[in-house]
Amino acid sequence: MACCPTEKEYGYEDSRFEKDVDENFHCSICYNVLKEPRMCRNNEHVFCLACISKHLKVNSQTCPECNEHLSVDTLRRPRVLNNMLSKLKINCDYASRGCPEFTCVEDLKTHLANCEFAPVFCSNENCGMEINKQDQVHHETEVCGYRKVKCHDCGQTREVVGRLEGRLMELDGKVQTVEKKMENNHAEVKKIVGKLEGSLVGMNKKINEAIKNGHDEMKQDQHKEMAGMKENLCKVNKDVDEVKVMMSQMLEKFNMLELLSKLPSPTEGMFNTPREDILIAGGWCLRQKAEIFSWEKSGWYEFSQMNEGHLGASSFISNDQLFVVGGEGTTTIETLDLNELPLKWMEFSDKLPYAGDDHQTVVYKQRVIHIGGYNRDEGKTFNAISELQLTSPCTLKELCQMLQPREGHGAEAFEDKVLILGGKDDNYDVLDSVLEFDPEKNECKELPSLPHPLKRMATVRWRDQVVVLGGRDKDDQVLNDVFMYDCKTGKITALPSMLEKRYNCCAVITGNTIVVMGGRNEDDDLSSVECFTMGGSTWKYLPNMNNERSGAVAELLPSTRKCVYV
Repeated sequence: MACCPTEKEYGYEDSRFEKDVDENFHCSICYNVLKEPRMCRNNEHVFCLACISKHLKVNSQTCPECNEHLSVDTLRRPRVLNNMLSKLKINCDYASRGCPEFTCVEDLKTHLANCEFAPVFCSNENCGMEINKQDQVHHETEVCGYRKVKCHDCGQTREVVGRLEGRLMELDGKVQTVEKKMENNHAEVKKIVGKLEGSLVGMNKKINEAIKNGHDEMKQDQHKEMAGMKENLCKVNKDVDEVKVMMSQMLEKFNMLELLSKLPSPTEGMFNTPREDILIAGGWCLRQKAEIFSWEKSGWYEFSQMNEGHLGASSFISNDQLFVVGGEGTTTIETLDLNELPLKWMEFSDKLPYAGDDHQTVVYKQRVIHIGGYNRDEGKTFNAISELQLTSPCTLKELCQMLQPREGHGAEAFEDKVLILGGKDDNYDVLDSVLEFDPEKNECKELPSLPHPLKRMATVRWRDQVVVLGGRDKDDQVLNDVFMYDCKTGKITALPSMLEKRYNCCAVITGNTIVVMGGRNEDDDLSSVECFTMGGSTWKYLPNMNNERSGAVAELLPSTRKCVYV
């Protein structure tokens, strides 16, 4: 992942490192991996330079660990620790833009200065699009809609227009010659009429009529010539418009191919990066059962049952604690301490304010955001976005209201926002809207819509994309469609369809591999499991779960939690 905004000032996020970083290398203020480490004089407690500097500026001049007197000037550099940190392998700040490189911390600045995936802006006037450095020349000269291009048909067009102008001038000359002759004839006739006015009145009338008719015919011929030339020009304009449409379609296809070409190969990261085991719990008919999938043993293993059933619940992991929140007919929150073996479900000390299901919970900077859902106690769908405060009493502090109530929706958290997708409202209308919630400002705004209304689908986050899987459409048809929604632009990119149609399924992503479990098709609950590696072309089956499940929750176990099912 790319560095978050706070990383620029404080420590590095653990997830950026190639291997797990020892806990002694973490700052006790920001809890991230140390950046520019400093330590107190006597007890050698270590902190990020920015963190301890801010602490000493805002708080008393003491060490936050041992309370010894401390100032910025008396901080020491831990030379040995700094040398060890400098050799750790960290990914590029621009990993989310496609950079695959891992480099030593001491070489990170040099790498960033030369990274081909660094963002730059198109220099073409009126464009300003942000692109990777390596794509700048190609974009500015071949792709950009504002680039200066040579018109290969201009010479031909100028030749046609020149011929038309010549023809018009020729016709104007003929008309002027005829009109001049007619004026001379008219003058001569008038002289004759003047002399023979008495006896040739009738003849004069006939001659005038003939002259008028002749003039009208010449004008009609001229108008016909002009109409023909206008028709030719219209055809030329029509051909130009068709060429523009073709170029636009070709550009759109090129952009799609470019995006697909940047996806990793199906085997990328499969062998070097250990994949986390998967825990699934609850769901229809098996509300209390839970099981774990082991990649190492390629199988599912049941373990401790939950204390209550949870259907349509939500889940999240915080501080190595897995939380399962609510569900149909229950106000219970259950937890699983991932550091204690054997794993055992425990009821949280307090309960939710109401029994609710089909909501979503996501973790944003250690805050638990609770979104929408159905309130069983009041029999209505909520439009509230709240912060779930795990205190006594357990409360839902409302932060913002969505434009309409929704349940059976998807939600994913990013570094600076939460995306909320689809679902259904209190009138049972299926929604295609996408909302962006800003947890810093507690504000919602609409983003470009989904390609069609969708409810009860699964979602996972991959880089800057939300991957949407399955679900039901407005006609209640069960789908096996899969597509990516870009959180920045709203662009849709289709991915290969799943092997089975399914809704009320759950999904996780480990590395670049998406795993979809259970759910329901038109008639039955499913025990099947399938996976897809980004950049691949087909889905593949994994071993079936021991039980059929729909409306369950699934989470990845930390990579250190292997063989917890034994």
